Amino acid sequence: MNEIVTIDGELIEPTTSMAVQLQKGEIDQMISTAKAYPRSLQRVKQSILSMATLDEESAEECMYALPRGGKPIKGPSIRFAEILKQSYGNCRAAARVVHVDKTEGYVEAEGVFHDLETNSASTSRVRRRILDRQGKVFKDDMIIVTGNAACSIAMRNAILNGVPKPLWRKAYDTVQATIAGDVTTLVETREKAIKAMAAFGVKPERVFEALGVAGEEEIGVDHIVTLRGMHSALKNGEATVEEMFVGTAKPKSDHQKVEDPLADDPAPKTPNAAPDAATVEETASADESGEDGAAAGSEEASEGSSYVPTTYTDMGTDADAGQDPETGEVDPADEREEPTVSEADRKRIASYARDLFTIVSSGDDQGIRKDRLGKSHQRWKTDIEKMPEEAQEMAKRVFGSAQAINRGDTSVESAASFYADMLALPLDTVMPKGGE
Repeated sequence: MNEIVTIDGELIEPTTSMAVQLQKGEIDQMISTAKAYPRSLQRVKQSILSMATLDEESAEECMYALPRGGKPIKGPSIRFAEILKQSYGNCRAAARVVHVDKTEGYVEAEGVFHDLETNSASTSRVRRRILDRQGKVFKDDMIIVTGNAACSIAMRNAILNGVPKPLWRKAYDTVQATIAGDVTTLVETREKAIKAMAAFGVKPERVFEALGVAGEEEIGVDHIVTLRGMHSALKNGEATVEEMFVGTAKPKSDHQKVEDPLADDPAPKTPNAAPDAATVEETASADESGEDGAAAGSEEASEGSSYVPTTYTDMGTDADAGQDPETGEVDPADEREEPTVSEADRKRIASYARDLFTIVSSGDDQGIRKDRLGKSHQRWKTDIEKMPEEAQEMAKRVFGSAQAINRGDTSVESAASFYADMLALPLDTVMPKGGE
């Protein structure tokens, strides 16, 4: 320990209390300066508005968005919080990592905001996971990066809690209006936003799923704010791609609920379990008699998705879709007699099939594709229910074929050829967008 000798020759040993006294003196000096030069609230409001809307890029960085169940979570970003701190003046803000727990798999950061004029302070603590998908702890470099992201979020929350909202509410609303643009700039803004997300490895289909739209054409002005907020969150490090899109599609589960575990009845089989001989015989009998073969597909249609159509729980089996049960291929030359349907309804069914086949031919995982199938049907549900019963039966078979494609039991090309022949329409009216 370094010793201090005064002019009089007195020996002083520095203690921790001296460090505390020095820090206290610094804070007292800052408080005195703040009291001498108080802030102007009107000037603060104008400064926040001017800096946040300086240009379009600055406005985009001032907010974040996370898609959650069709109702995105939006809010001011760390960049907006930095503008608040700078404009508010006479204040201090800082953040630090306070704990790294490799056993539980998280890092914890604390943010602090201190208003020197009113001598009020606010703190915020944030935890971020440091485990990968396999449950392994990140390497040291990634732990540091995650800790920095946690510090940014903690400081942002502390500043937003410390600066009164009436001072920045108008600026934040203006930021959203600046980002959204208007109808005249919608096409250009939409394309730019989708390309910006692609830079982070996010495919357009995944963006559409998160926004709850069928395609790029359905993205409106309101969606632009969310989309650019998502990009800002990724850019500022406030969220990762995995965190952003978690929960946008429900995971597929093979577990089934047992009503009475003590009952003598056999437990229900999981969808992936091999059927026993009795089940195979019953299914074959049902197919031969032609009685409700579509009901066999009802369990598959409802599994793992909250968007299963209420009126189409029996969407059809592979056999109903014209699939060969041994080769797994749809036979375009199937000669079974088809019901007579008007040309207008056949065109609607072709468009419906094209939408479903586009979904199942995307690069997303099987669970996400299955969830999107249900959502797509919900958008078509009203039109389909207006069709005659024969046309509705065709739609059921289309849905069954899409499910078979999603499971890998058949191919898009075979199914598209089958329905093009069945509907007596050109192949391109059924083939997925971008397909050949």
